[in-house]
Amino acid sequence: MAEKKAQIRVYLPTDTDKVLKILAAVKESSVNALVNEAIEHWLEEADQREVIERLNLDDLSDLSPE
Repeated sequence: MAEKKAQIRVYLPTDTDKVLKILAAVKESSVNALVNEAIEHWLEEADQREVIERLNLDDLSDLSPE
């Protein structure tokens, strides 16, 4: 079964949008994939890991409304 994915809307400066689109094309990827990769890396940084662990956010299955 495919993993459910949430959709978010992000507003970026025009220059950032252009750079992301060019990088995605050069890397034969998508802006979506690049942004997901960036967010995953950010979530692994020590500051975010500390908050995630403190708030027990590693397992959100108990909070799921399904």
